[in-house]
Amino acid sequence: MHENRIPLTMRGHITTGLCALLFLIGLGLALAVLARPLYVLEIARLDLQQASGLSEAEILQNYDGLIRWSAPWNRSDFSLATLPSSEGAVVHFHKVRHLFRLVWLGGAAGGAAMIPLFSRSLRQKEGQRFRVAGKTVLAVPLLIGAAALIDFSRAFTLFHEIAFPDDYWWFDYRMDPVILLLPESVFLHRFLLILATVAAGGATLWLLGRRMDL
Repeated sequence: MHENRIPLTMRGHITTGLCALLFLIGLGLALAVLARPLYVLEIARLDLQQASGLSEAEILQNYDGLIRWSAPWNRSDFSLATLPSSEGAVVHFHKVRHLFRLVWLGGAAGGAAMIPLFSRSLRQKEGQRFRVAGKTVLAVPLLIGAAALIDFSRAFTLFHEIAFPDDYWWFDYRMDPVILLLPESVFLHRFLLILATVAAGGATLWLLGRRMDL
């Protein structure tokens, strides 16, 4: 008796791609947050010691503390190693950590959902699902990413206005000197890393699908 198989629809292919997209964005954010070697290079390249008046060791001490505090399992109160923080900055960093958790939760859910979807396609050697999912994923870095890079400063501001509809993300370096350790270029590099992660994942799915169809 042959098993009745439900045909894989285009909607299913795109849904699989969206699940993969959530997973890859979560992965990209994790890589961006954990990219300490990149930040070490940025200290010299962006002349953060001159901008902040701190030594490299002190910059890294505060940066490392901020990254550890951003971990999803961290429940401690916010504080930096050697720098003061205003009440507004503390509120903002709590919102950032909450956003990180949402992205990682979405990434975990997307990853869990796409496993059975891709597994079925692998067993049946149906490359179309991989190809369509890959194209769905690639649409983000190709369209949204390219648009953001045309004017990253504006895109950066627009993102904050949407994600954080308050004024707490406008830091005064005299009250919150941590902003001197996190110039816009740092966020641009992290954005590029997330885009590269998503693009690499999408390209891998698309190429795998093409190979399966050969």
